[in-house]
Amino acid sequence: MKLYHSTASRRHQSGMTLIGLIMYAFIAFFLAILLMKVVPLYLTDQKISSIFKQLESFHGDPMQIRSTIDKQLDINEIDNITSKDFKITPFGNGYKVTYDYDGRADIVGNLAVVASFTHSVNVSP
Repeated sequence: MKLYHSTASRRHQSGMTLIGLIMYAFIAFFLAILLMKVVPLYLTDQKISSIFKQLESFHGDPMQIRSTIDKQLDINEIDNITSKDFKITPFGNGYKVTYDYDGRADIVGNLAVVASFTHSVNVSP
C-alpha cells in the first residue's frame, strides 16, 4: 500500500513555532516588568496632585503650608519626598507652591526610565 504525502496539507497548517512562542513570551515579560516599574511613578504623581488640589483652597503662611504638605505626605504614605522639596515663593499677595521632579525607574542593569513631573498652585495668605 502506497501512502501519499502531499505538501498541500502542510501549507494549510498554521500555528506558532517554539521560537515564536519564546519571542512573544520575552516581549510580554519585558512589558510586564516595564509596567511594574513605571506605574508607581504615576501613582505617586497622582498623590502629589491631590495635595496640590487641597492647597488650592488653603490659606496660610509658608510655615503653615509646609506643615500641611508634611501632613498630606504622611497621610498619602509618600516617604521619599519632604515638604522641603517643595518651593514656596511670594507671588502677588500670596505664595506660589511649586514642585518639579524627575521620577526614575531602573528597569534592567543600566537601563532606566525617567518621567518628569511639574506641579504648581497659588495659595492666598
